Amino acid sequence: MRLLVITPEKVVLDREVDSVRIPGTEGSFGVLSHHAPLLAAVEPGELTVTEKGGNHTSFFVADGFVEVGKNVVRLVVDSGEPVTDIDLKRAEESEKRARERLAARVKTDIDLPRAEGALRRALQRTKLARKYRM
Repeated sequence: MRLLVITPEKVVLDREVDSVRIPGTEGSFGVLSHHAPLLAAVEPGELTVTEKGGNHTSFFVADGFVEVGKNVVRLVVDSGEPVTDIDLKRAEESEKRARERLAARVKTDIDLPRAEGALRRALQRTKLARKYRM
């Protein structure tokens, strides 16, 4: 089946795969070839791809949706990148900033859902960077 991961900036991934595991808002779920049509929300987390031949690769994806149909899996997300491209230091700094914004919310007028979303993304990026750090 064909897998597409699309962000506002670029197509992160476009290739034929055997299966994919997607971080959905209702929990992680898998998709195999000829899956029934599906539309679901995607949350920040690990997208695991099983390539032809059995090799596994992982990507960070955040906030969007997935559409499955006609043997095509199309993720349209705010951000996405191979986990090997995640800069751990930058992810940790983002996590720190997000925590500071949330801690200061009683003193400032912040957009709480946006700040919480930033923290969720930073936590997942940090987790994946540490998991795949060599």
